Amino acid sequence: MAAVQVIDGAGQLSGESLGEVLEQSGVAQAGLDYSVIAIMGPQSSGKSTLLNHVFGTAFREMDATAGRSQTTQGIWLACSPKLKDDKTLVLDLEGTDGRERGENDTTFE
Repeated sequence: MAAVQVIDGAGQLSGESLGEVLEQSGVAQAGLDYSVIAIMGPQSSGKSTLLNHVFGTAFREMDATAGRSQTTQGIWLACSPKLKDDKTLVLDLEGTDGRERGENDTTFE
């Protein structure tokens, strides 16, 4: 299952995307029997790359040859293909200090 954006760069929730992921992953029927992993930190610190390597997700990663810039906007959600039986949801959060956000740089903190 591909990663979906559940909260966009403006802070708006996409309930449709969230509902789809919860249904397809089996979490909607799991009651309390699921896990959520999230990562938070400064922009361009390797959050998406780390999640992809550890949990087998496919979050978009920064292109180092293009220089440092914002890659993740908002909050993205994916299921871990490495932990299918454990119903593990993985959240990739926008960097906490992105210069692209300007005056609103604390929106996701």
